[in-house]
Amino acid sequence: MDIRNIEYFLHLAKYEHVSATADLLHISQPSLSKHITSLEREIGVKLFDRIGNRIVLNKTGEQFAQYAKQAVELLNAGVNSAKRGIYDTKGGIQIAYTSYAPIIADCVAQYTQINPLITFQIIAFEATKMVDSDQLDFLLSSSAGDTLHDQNKTFWVSRPLFQERYALIYGNRLANALGAGPADLSLLKDEYFVTMAQNDRKDVLFSDITFPLCMNAGYFPKVYCKTDEFLVKVKLVQSDLAVAVLPESCLKDALAIAPGLQYSVLEDEMAKRTIHIMRHKKSLMTEAALDFWEFILDFYGLPQDDLD
Repeated sequence: MDIRNIEYFLHLAKYEHVSATADLLHISQPSLSKHITSLEREIGVKLFDRIGNRIVLNKTGEQFAQYAKQAVELLNAGVNSAKRGIYDTKGGIQIAYTSYAPIIADCVAQYTQINPLITFQIIAFEATKMVDSDQLDFLLSSSAGDTLHDQNKTFWVSRPLFQERYALIYGNRLANALGAGPADLSLLKDEYFVTMAQNDRKDVLFSDITFPLCMNAGYFPKVYCKTDEFLVKVKLVQSDLAVAVLPESCLKDALAIAPGLQYSVLEDEMAKRTIHIMRHKKSLMTEAALDFWEFILDFYGLPQDDLD
């Protein structure tokens, strides 16, 4: 039995939304459906029922999910236990970020299960300070911060981790109006948005993707509140006071905070970004950083690099 089929099933069982789950897993909808069909064919039962445009975990699926979750957890524990025995690298790793910090959290968590001898510090830094700091091992940013990748190339190497789309999050009030499928921002010209606080950035208008997306839809967004606090943004949207734009990688945390939150992935060509991670050239990396770098490449399914 393919472990990926089970893992994909558990994700789909949690969200009960094919397109959203595929986006979160960074695979295509047909690919996700193929994995689920393969699993159902192998065990000989249907795990989901289709109701309109939605799929719902049926009773058989609920029973299977309980055991599948336990099996995956036990298998991962066994793999981690086996790998842990070969790790003896010690030290500390410092990661700075301009994009959403939890993007790297799962990677860090899995690595520390294998190698508990490494400690991590994950901190927010201003872009202008990051490239000047000798204390940092890695810099996490999005394509919105591409200027970082053109600076100080003598000491830093940039690597894209993955690409993702942006999604619109909203409360139950707009669920019927927006319907299923991609959100049409042109329908929201009278709605209020929660946007970034902007601080003292020079490019105030376009440092938040909300503004160019709305302007591309034909209007300037009405701002209900400006905040860089993720929790505040999600809570305001949950209260049906406003809507907001979030990257896909933030959706899992948003739904954990507000389980009833509605969302739709945006199809606008502008509504996507690439997450990058920058590291020192290998000749300048610590043993701990080099070890974690190899794990990052494996975690995100990236080929080994031969860049210094």
